[in-house]
Amino acid sequence: MNNELVLFSTEQGNLLIRLLLAHIISDFVLQTDSMVQNKKWFSLEMLYHIVIVFLLTFLLSSLWKISLFIAVSHWITDGFKIQLKSKYENEPLNIKQLRDKQLFIADQLVHFIIIAGIWFWYFGLSDKILKTISLPFTNYKFSLLLLGYIWLIYPVGYLIKFITQSIAHTNSRNTTTQANVEHGGKLIGQFERIIILTLVLFNQYEAIGFLITGKSIIRFADHNSDLRSEYVLVGTMMSYAIAILTGVTINFLLSI
Repeated sequence: MNNELVLFSTEQGNLLIRLLLAHIISDFVLQTDSMVQNKKWFSLEMLYHIVIVFLLTFLLSSLWKISLFIAVSHWITDGFKIQLKSKYENEPLNIKQLRDKQLFIADQLVHFIIIAGIWFWYFGLSDKILKTISLPFTNYKFSLLLLGYIWLIYPVGYLIKFITQSIAHTNSRNTTTQANVEHGGKLIGQFERIIILTLVLFNQYEAIGFLITGKSIIRFADHNSDLRSEYVLVGTMMSYAIAILTGVTINFLLSI
């Protein structure tokens, strides 16, 4: 099974890491808020940013052709992002914020695909692209892990909501507040189950105790919370229990 998981060598993987590192540093560390707000298709801020992308990529990879290609593609991607963003500048604030999030995710996804694509091309790994993409669905270990995380993120959330529904409805609050609280609780639950499953897979049960303690402290300090303690306690304990049991089950199946 181990041979099936070797999709690239350490040297090849090291170049991908350096390319991604160059992108993260140039796009997040060295790009100021002023540069983000004032970037246009042709502006000093854009030129400055693209030069940084090129120089940093070249510094970490020593491959000027790849660095130039990544820099030019970065400019084109950012330019289209700016153009699309200008189309909804006069929209309501909530719609504008939603579009900004969508554009940010799409922008970073395109950058990553370009970097990964040119990396695959440089080492002649094009024949392994399909294998890499299908790995979570064809390899037993990865398929089991994917099932575990998807199960905890989505179905378990609906299960807990269904069981605790009667308790939640006894709380008196307006519809908007209830929706906001439920959405926030849903996200918290999803992330905490992801963290717990990961800790169980690495047999770090002690860290789960710190997670539970930290959440308890936050809840205790939140005197303004309008959630009933029974609702929070039942939902939290169910979330923890299912995540831990899922992790233990996966570890057992992987050891068979």
